Amino acid sequence: MTIRALLFCILATVALAGCVGGSDSASNSCAPLTDRDDDLSAFAGFCGEETNFTEHGVAWRILTFRSGKRGPLFVLPHDNENAAVATAAYGLGRYGGAATMVDSGGTRSNGGIDPNRNFDAGRLSCGKGGSPLFVAAMLAPGGSPVIGLHTNAPGSAATGGSGHVSIRSPYSGATAFASPSATGGFASEDAMVILASRAGPDDGKTRRLTEALNAEGVNVLVETVDTARTDCSLSHYAVANGLTYANIEVPHGAAATQRAILDILMRHL
Repeated sequence: MTIRALLFCILATVALAGCVGGSDSASNSCAPLTDRDDDLSAFAGFCGEETNFTEHGVAWRILTFRSGKRGPLFVLPHDNENAAVATAAYGLGRYGGAATMVDSGGTRSNGGIDPNRNFDAGRLSCGKGGSPLFVAAMLAPGGSPVIGLHTNAPGSAATGGSGHVSIRSPYSGATAFASPSATGGFASEDAMVILASRAGPDDGKTRRLTEALNAEGVNVLVETVDTARTDCSLSHYAVANGLTYANIEVPHGAAATQRAILDILMRHL
């Protein structure tokens, strides 16, 4: 099935929920979107819609917010990372574009699936059944660059923490470029931009972006992606499909740091 056909299937299931917010919204003639655990008031004035579908026996609810302007696509796979929601709303207001997010009731996984290991479609496959409906729903609005927004618990197991990523302890296939001028929230081992390419740090465009971000105090982690040995993360999907991509990671609750990194990143993308 082509991506266009997949998008048609997804859009045919969309329940349009109008604009989020009250009297200041662009339209208040229909019911607002609701979320079981997130405050969506930050999206007041942005039109929102929800997409509901079942894939491989797992029910999904994807929320989409559109600014009405061309711009980035902000992707939020994990529903327990609330600061990322605030950053997405900020990004829509400043840079336009759209945002998609998984609603899984405030949990990191949905039906036992890590959403950021579910980009299994098209040119990327993890050898399981594939998740074309999920991928189509998360990427349906289009937009460039694609910017993943994540928050994590402090540190990683390798540094004595409980999180999943640390600039002090890069995971397999990643190379760390800590900024010597990082200060404040930027100096956290959990604050960084993650880039990805087939050649990793040897890719010229990736290297230049890394140097520019480091010069402004931003830590950078660069993934070297082998799509034949993929984890079906969004970063791997982006590389496999030629999408301009970056991911902004910060500690849980550090929305201000994430917004500041976003502003720097957007100056260089």
